[in-house]
Amino acid sequence: MSIIENYTYSRESLPKIGSWIYGQNWPAVYIIYNSSSAYVGETIDLVRRTSQHLDDTKFNDFTDICLISDMSFNKSVILDLESFLIKYMSADGSRKLINGNAGITDHNYFYKSAYEAEFSSIWDALRERGIVSQSILSIENSELFKYSPYKTLSRDQEKTAFSIINTLYQANTASEKSVIEVLGGAGTGKTILAVYMIKLLKDISVHKDILQYADDEAAESIRGLAGHIHGIDRIGYVVPMKQLRETMKKVFKSIDGLSEDMVVAPEQVSDQQRFDLLVVDEAHRLYRRKNLPGQQLYAKFDRINEKIFSSANLKYTEADPTELDWIIRNSRLQILFYDSQQTIRTADLGPERFNQVCDPHLIDRYILTSQMRCKGGNGYYEYIKMLLEKPNCSIKDYQKFDNYQTMSVDSAEDLFDMIEKDNQKYGLCGVVCGPGWKMNEDIKIQGKSYKWSSGDWSSEKRTILSIHKCQGFDMNYTGVIFGKEIYYDKKHGRVEVNKRELMDNFAKSNGDDAMLQYVLNIYLTLMTRGIHGTFVYAVDDDLREYLKSFLN
Repeated sequence: MSIIENYTYSRESLPKIGSWIYGQNWPAVYIIYNSSSAYVGETIDLVRRTSQHLDDTKFNDFTDICLISDMSFNKSVILDLESFLIKYMSADGSRKLINGNAGITDHNYFYKSAYEAEFSSIWDALRERGIVSQSILSIENSELFKYSPYKTLSRDQEKTAFSIINTLYQANTASEKSVIEVLGGAGTGKTILAVYMIKLLKDISVHKDILQYADDEAAESIRGLAGHIHGIDRIGYVVPMKQLRETMKKVFKSIDGLSEDMVVAPEQVSDQQRFDLLVVDEAHRLYRRKNLPGQQLYAKFDRINEKIFSSANLKYTEADPTELDWIIRNSRLQILFYDSQQTIRTADLGPERFNQVCDPHLIDRYILTSQMRCKGGNGYYEYIKMLLEKPNCSIKDYQKFDNYQTMSVDSAEDLFDMIEKDNQKYGLCGVVCGPGWKMNEDIKIQGKSYKWSSGDWSSEKRTILSIHKCQGFDMNYTGVIFGKEIYYDKKHGRVEVNKRELMDNFAKSNGDDAMLQYVLNIYLTLMTRGIHGTFVYAVDDDLREYLKSFLN
């Protein structure tokens, strides 16, 4: 059982800390805090480390120090516990962390699962002392936790992050090219990595010593790498979708060193002075001028386009300008997070046009492959993609996922019952559907009417979230309604689209193949929102039976 001690944060407390059983020459984690801020660290000598902090003026306002250790703790355990506390305290909201976020990575060690079980007990003890306030489950369902820059990186993400740092150093000093692409499918952690990079680079830009009190060798290499980055001060985070953008503003407002003003829509890039770096999340949702539905949107697009290029006495002659052109024009460097499988509208920036715009400016390209969201892993993602796109799937293609729940049900009411039951137990569960109904009409299925969610879907009963409000978000369990615009063609053994029932003008296309792909991308996106499971109901009888054969 871990021992936790609290002392006044002062030089007078050093003898007490020294006489504590784990005060010297033993691995420990500590929290220095006051009523509004906190700092989490680890050390093998609490007296020496506390003395260092007391000599550092940026810790002058702290009033208390909490010490955590155990006779079974070793260096690996305290690194893991430190990461755990940083992740959860940053999202708890009781106090704003002043930690940097470099070096928070995942690593294995002997008996790790047993130690991690003890971490929850440590958290409960900290709640009793008033140092933190929320439960672990509540935090894990919060936006601040899911998009925190303090999230533990996978090895895939860690490798990409520090490759980007190297690339930025070279581009910042020697290259005229500016674009870094990070490609990855749904759930590969693109948003987590985007926010992580912004926090890291912002700390570097204000000369924050991101690893001053870290002891391990990995921290030293990170510090050396970060020391090469200079002059990337004005950083913006471009989020094309309004719902996700509003969420990220709340997240950035809560993080030390970041602000909600850093989160902007693509068109807002034109309202501000030139950026040193723009990080673009969900870059596949940037618009191109071609295929915009309605003259009003064309007129708005043209006004912004003219403003961007006329400010430098330039005329853009390309017949199909894009929002990505604005971003490249108004920033020195760009990091673009992109997934071609999540282009869901004909005006979205598809892979061909994306490459045309990027290629003249491209420095480097990285690919994320590890599934971070879905417990079914990469196999589940590929399995759903196969069911939607491959003709004549047979029983030989059937797969079962031990760590992930799937089921096709016989009624929309059954679907809602299952999701609401899970929502009561786990929270963050909801029903979503595609473009089979207009956004201003009720959704009528099997004689019952349902309404679109206004956005506060986690507290709304029997409402449905649209693709445009859930893309980029995670849910614990997702209920997916396959609408009247999608059906299973038994004759040809494949999933098809009924164009007459397709109600989203953005998804309509002159080419049937392109239109089908947009709709399939929508359902692939919806089917990969759930962390622990996905349940489905299909309006079309044949599609419902087809899905039942492979999901039940």
